[in-house]
Amino acid sequence: MKNSIKLLSLVGIVLFIVILSRINLGALFEILSHTSVIFLILAFLVNCVAIVLKSLKWKIIVNSVKPSFTFRESMIAFFVGFSFSTITPAKLGDFIKVLYITDENCGLGKSLATVVIDRLIDIVLLFSIALIAICSFSLVYHIEILSVSTMVLILAAIGIGLYIVLNKPLLARLLRPFFNIFVPGHLKDKLTLYFNDFYTGLFIYYHDRRRFFSSISIGIISWIPPFIYGYLLALSIGIDTGLMFFVLVIPILSLLDLLPISISGIGTRDVALIFLFGLKAISPEQAVAFSLLYLFMSYWLIALIGAGVYLRYPVKIPEEMS
Repeated sequence: MKNSIKLLSLVGIVLFIVILSRINLGALFEILSHTSVIFLILAFLVNCVAIVLKSLKWKIIVNSVKPSFTFRESMIAFFVGFSFSTITPAKLGDFIKVLYITDENCGLGKSLATVVIDRLIDIVLLFSIALIAICSFSLVYHIEILSVSTMVLILAAIGIGLYIVLNKPLLARLLRPFFNIFVPGHLKDKLTLYFNDFYTGLFIYYHDRRRFFSSISIGIISWIPPFIYGYLLALSIGIDTGLMFFVLVIPILSLLDLLPISISGIGTRDVALIFLFGLKAISPEQAVAFSLLYLFMSYWLIALIGAGVYLRYPVKIPEEMS
């Protein structure tokens, strides 16, 4: 299974190599050599605002099951989780944040619930905003990126997925055959405890309406900085399509980053940008230059900071997991 995921994630690398073989590399390097440092710094600062908002959102969620969890701890976990998510398909490494919450007062199940809740909020908002962006593209450029039926199926799949996850008895029935077949007898009691603990954390958060609505509100607000950030990155290499263009582009790029066929969106993002920027008569070389800046500033730079944070605050394996 792991080998299959690794092979699948190489699709993006292959796409990227093919793209590089078909564009003017000299023109690409020329564009990057004239990148405006001032706009890059401004973009980085805007991205920092997004990081603060995302850390605050998760802190609010965690506080429903662990009131002592601080904003500083949330920031540390965010950077470490982001660092690991950068090198894993579909950002699965983000779940390492669980280990920064779990202790004798907050079990693994409740800790996992906070990360799942955080991801669910992000995914629902991402798909909602991305679908709006895709519909807007269809209206403005008369290009059907996704058909109406496909979008309806995606929304239905999200709704069904949420219903299953939030319905404890139903999920338990669906998982029971796999639980009985694949889980060794000596682990059954512990996993059952984690399962029940997970739903305890989930329902505590859901019934705390103040934190429920606060975290969702911050999640919505946290989408504003990425639009400005993308626009500033584009300006750094002389691309000025207007801010509204990036209100449409960024959600689509974020959606592609979730695909398990790429790590950090390498390859898939480049293909999408060549197509989307082409609608504004922007050359493939400029599109790839933007994609490389986006990769470095949005992923590698933050991941590098996260690696440093991890070395300073290494994860501790809770006794219940050892």
